[in-house]
Amino acid sequence: MSVLPATVTRNWTLKLAAIGLSVFLWAVVRAEPPDREVVTDVPILVQIGDLDWREAAPPEPATVQVSFVGPAGEIIRLDRQSAAVRIPLEAVSTGDTTVTLRRDWVVFDGAGSLVVDDVVPSTVTIHLERTVVRAIPVTVPTVGRPRTGFALAGPLSVSPTVVRVRGTEGELAQVDSIRAQPVDLTGLSASTRRVASLDTTGLEGLSFTADIEVTIPIEEALDRPLPPIDIEVEGSDATGLEITPTSLPLTVRGPDTRTARADLSQLRLIVSSESVRDVRPGESRRVPFRVDGIVDPFLQVIMATDSVTVRREPSTASAADSIDGGAVAQGGSW
Repeated sequence: MSVLPATVTRNWTLKLAAIGLSVFLWAVVRAEPPDREVVTDVPILVQIGDLDWREAAPPEPATVQVSFVGPAGEIIRLDRQSAAVRIPLEAVSTGDTTVTLRRDWVVFDGAGSLVVDDVVPSTVTIHLERTVVRAIPVTVPTVGRPRTGFALAGPLSVSPTVVRVRGTEGELAQVDSIRAQPVDLTGLSASTRRVASLDTTGLEGLSFTADIEVTIPIEEALDRPLPPIDIEVEGSDATGLEITPTSLPLTVRGPDTRTARADLSQLRLIVSSESVRDVRPGESRRVPFRVDGIVDPFLQVIMATDSVTVRREPSTASAADSIDGGAVAQGGSW
């Protein structure tokens, strides 16, 4: 009586043949010679550990040819677009550095059994330039207006007031300040703090420290009415000019503390000589005027109008001609 179950002994010759065929095919696959794949235009990527240096130009050559060896299936799964040669430069002593490429610098996405067999060419030249660090002041522009009844009480407080900028000597010589992104004042009714990013437009190639913090001082606005102030015409062109109106009341508006203590004794309303220079005798014209004597940029002058009417008196000769002409006309009618 057999000790093996019938399910094992049934067609045992066929089962044994199947096992033998499986072992044979496994041996054939294992004995298959590895495939080779050559990937061209593999980029060179330089990782510089010394912050005092950076790439001045692309490496020469900028790409190389890499040969991979491995099973056919692994070659098929190789992501050729991901292949790159990453060169680590920890220390730099000269501007142009020639580096012998190592196979373990080749990185790629794919099966781990692939082996880098060769890199052609075997050396590349890396072009470097020295960088320096400078402390450059920051300027912060503003946009918008505080809520009605409130005003910006003074200059923005910026921390830090300077940022550390890294670049070449030539690049930094052209930069006298760094602008931050504008700070929006719209709707503010109390002092507040904001974080502002640096505006690096046109500063490509430079590296910067972190963002800055901006303190925005806001106070209630105060209106300070002033009595009418005479309107003046500057220069010698004022001769024979009549101004209408001759004076205007003004209101100075600004943050409470600045408006209350402002010295407005030197405030003047001026019509420029250029705007009245070509006004002919007997002619009237509407011309603008400007406000002088306000030195605080946080104060605003509120006026009912920004222009006045000027008229140049007729000259004596013109008046006499007018009278003579009228007499002749009258005599002729008699």
